[in-house]
Amino acid sequence: MLLVTGATGNVGRAVLNELAGRSVPVRAFVRDPHKLGPVAENIEVVIGDIFDDESLRRAFEGVEAAFLASAWSPRMAELHLRCVMAAKAAGVSRIVQLSGVGASREICCARALQWLGQVESTTKAAGIQVTHLRPTFFMQNLLRFAPSIAEQGVIAGPFRSCKWTFVDARDVGAVGAHALLDPAHAGQAYVVTGNESLTYEEVAERLSKVLGKPVRYQDITANEARGRLQAMGESPVMVEATLELWDACASKLINVAPTTVVKDITGREPRSFEEFAREHKSMFLGQAEKRAAG
Repeated sequence: MLLVTGATGNVGRAVLNELAGRSVPVRAFVRDPHKLGPVAENIEVVIGDIFDDESLRRAFEGVEAAFLASAWSPRMAELHLRCVMAAKAAGVSRIVQLSGVGASREICCARALQWLGQVESTTKAAGIQVTHLRPTFFMQNLLRFAPSIAEQGVIAGPFRSCKWTFVDARDVGAVGAHALLDPAHAGQAYVVTGNESLTYEEVAERLSKVLGKPVRYQDITANEARGRLQAMGESPVMVEATLELWDACASKLINVAPTTVVKDITGREPRSFEEFAREHKSMFLGQAEKRAAG
């Protein structure tokens, strides 16, 4: 039995999709099954909460290997610790853990990287074999700019001229699924990336071609970005954590070249930026919202 936590997130859902229809039984641990939708016959849905001991016991019972993922938050390490302790009590032999590039307990300038470092060290201390997945920046995060791209043809951010190595969350999920299925990946740490690095100016240029409309990048100050994040409804701590992470990247404290991990492990090339943009074209053009409203 394989377990997938965070199954309604971008990566967790991708892990489930990769495992759907295989001969191995899979368990999806979710709080809201309605967000998950229909699942394949080999997938069992267990409803519960990570902060409920009985939920965790049921989720990890009889599990050989588990995929651990949680939303990005100050409580990440606590959530993962609870899962790891439940896994250890249930005799789980392997864990595949979603972390992130730059995970470190020592980097003080970006608390998000500290959170990720705590997540990794928590699992290592439990004595369970672990595979760390350290993806770079998800292409899906670009969807936060979809409204301004649709309305103004603008991506605004404090990203300066540095290059960002993006990856599609579905490719990260594919690597995670393979790591769950094959014990040979235990003890490894994989930096999971797409096939190229792009500045935000280049992102805007690529989007212009795919969307058939002009899109430009507008460099703004951190304080201006703070106001925009606040307007999106982000909590104060997450606003500051996001700005710190962006600054660490723009300052090249995190500077990661593309890897071949996706191809090496899954046997297929990672999705290109153009593929991602074409698949989400209606969102970037604002058409998805219009159809929903209609």
